Amino acid sequence: MINQLSHKLHILKTLLDSEVKLTATDFSYISNANQYFVELESQGLIKSEWVKEEGKTPFKLRFVPRQCKDKAEDFFSLHTTPNEANKCNG
Repeated sequence: MINQLSHKLHILKTLLDSEVKLTATDFSYISNANQYFVELESQGLIKSEWVKEEGKTPFKLRFVPRQCKDKAEDFFSLHTTPNEANKCNG
């Protein structure tokens, strides 16, 4: 349970800090990162969009839109101490 929460927090912090759209492949070091994306999206903390390129398999990009940013930052702050927040940055 703690490991699951730490993966979610790491993904959320990365999305908040980067302000770009990322895929599960960007988190290849997290086993089945898509499960955490689904949880974060169902909590209203992130959004996703499908990308369909000619001749390629469609894929989803995940991001924190402006309208979710405060909620996402509050969720992150609620579940971390200052020391834990620094660990998510590295």
